[in-house]
Amino acid sequence: MTYRLFWEDPYMKEFYAKVLNIEGNKVILDQTCFYATSGGQPNDTGKINNINVIDVFYDQDENIVHLLEKEPNFKVGDTVHGIIDWDRRYKIMRLHTAIHIISAVIVKNFGNINITGSQIYPDRARVDFNLEKLDENTAKFIEEKANEVVKMNLPVIAKIITKEELEANPSYYRLADRSHYEKFKVLRIVEIKDFDAQLDGGTHVKSTIEVGLIKIVKRENKGKYNRRIIIQVE
Repeated sequence: MTYRLFWEDPYMKEFYAKVLNIEGNKVILDQTCFYATSGGQPNDTGKINNINVIDVFYDQDENIVHLLEKEPNFKVGDTVHGIIDWDRRYKIMRLHTAIHIISAVIVKNFGNINITGSQIYPDRARVDFNLEKLDENTAKFIEEKANEVVKMNLPVIAKIITKEELEANPSYYRLADRSHYEKFKVLRIVEIKDFDAQLDGGTHVKSTIEVGLIKIVKRENKGKYNRRIIIQVE
């Protein structure tokens, strides 16, 4: 399994790695800081030895596959240099922490509410939840509470936990559909200190203050009791 440097340090912008396998323009390295699409977070882009990386995904063995725009001129066993598109990654990190804050605000303030889905894009993110009513005042309340958390400058910490720790803390499950988590071979939580903790494999900023201003730019009704908000960060 490819070693995930983005778990060790989500602020790592470049790295060196050994090439383990090449199939056409698909490359597997022994380690990488390129995030592979998963958990609602999109893949990183960037370059490996100055060749554009256009997609990153997991194979069936949990190796991270880098899809290059053309077949590489390096070979298996070579050491290569990778650089991620940091501006894109950092915006996604801010958005990812923002939706953790938003989902926690919703769960803490509206009773028995489940998060039914979420998705991050390079310029925005969405959160779906089963709230009966989502009017302008409710959206404004969620936005204000979320930005209060941002201003508290709370540390954001990621750690690996055991199955026993997960079973003792069912609140770590945030999505209503727990089958989403069944594919997790490593149990990892992201904790916003003294505010929230949930299962997550993505990249986040190290403090809520880095998120910036959270803005709810759109709200939608997606069916009976199914609501969606679209957010951006500034």
